[in-house]
Amino acid sequence: MCDRVFGEPNPFEAIFARYAEQLSDAPGAARITRLAKTAKRIPEPIMDDLTALVVQLDVQLVRDDIALHLIEVGFCNARYSSTVDFVSALRTRLHRYVREPRLASNTRTAFKERHAWWRMAQGRAAELSRWPAIVLIETHTNGC
Repeated sequence: MCDRVFGEPNPFEAIFARYAEQLSDAPGAARITRLAKTAKRIPEPIMDDLTALVVQLDVQLVRDDIALHLIEVGFCNARYSSTVDFVSALRTRLHRYVREPRLASNTRTAFKERHAWWRMAQGRAAELSRWPAIVLIETHTNGC
């Protein structure tokens, strides 16, 4: 079972709320905000599955997976109808990582490269004092 106290928010409520705030200027910010608002509706069995998967994996891999997919919601037009759909897709990816350690290793490397690309693009946007989406489009090579 998931070790949460009744009435305590699930971790995804905090994660989505944080990203909704951080990516509030993103073209898809409303989609992230909607995910944050529906995070309370994640069924306990899915939360339990995710908890079991996370303890089998590197927490950084899970954190990076969530972050990059939320960035894709914000900037790359990725869409999920609800948080349940988002975490169900996450659960599927985590199952694959557990079943295929080589995939998990390759994904870690890819995530590092993608994080570096996003940091560069966002840093460049700040440097130019331009809206990040414009800079991201201009420098788009492998971020989305």
